[in-house]
Amino acid sequence: MNMTNTRAKLSRRTMLRGSITVAGAAIVLPAMGSIAGCSNGAGGSLAGKLELIDAVSDLVIPQTDTPGARLAKVPAYIEAVFTDHFTTEQQDDFAAGLSVFDDMATDAGADSFASASADQQRTILSELDTGPGDMTGKGTWQQLRDMTIFGFYTSEEATKELGFEEIPGRYEACAPLEEVGRAWLNRGV
Repeated sequence: MNMTNTRAKLSRRTMLRGSITVAGAAIVLPAMGSIAGCSNGAGGSLAGKLELIDAVSDLVIPQTDTPGARLAKVPAYIEAVFTDHFTTEQQDDFAAGLSVFDDMATDAGADSFASASADQQRTILSELDTGPGDMTGKGTWQQLRDMTIFGFYTSEEATKELGFEEIPGRYEACAPLEEVGRAWLNRGV
């Protein structure tokens, strides 16, 4: 009888050990996969377009008395999103849309968008912004603008532009901007 209880205990222990191992693996393995990074494996590159992206992001959020998109490293953020999160089809569409910027700059007399004058660049972006919805390059412009804004306002540099108050004070509906100063966040972005 003692021998039967020992086998039963060993059997239960083995079963428990196995269950814990399986449960632990189910929890740890997905986490280890996310530690390795999220890459779609598409492997596209923005090699020839980084200057264009840098110029556009600087026009969207220029440096003033606060840091701009360049100082917040927004072009590097956009490149990382492109490389790590876009599918091959999205990469192809985005790269083709960026080529429209250069084509429009060439039509305006510049070698490329990045080498165009600031006025020419603003005119091109204005045309893309106000053009018809099916205009070639308009979707890429909107996506690039949105990624620039999101990349900037989720960066550490944005905290230099916006004040942050973890626990906001009392509500004042009609406070003059001169008293408040810069825009304030009442929670993190």
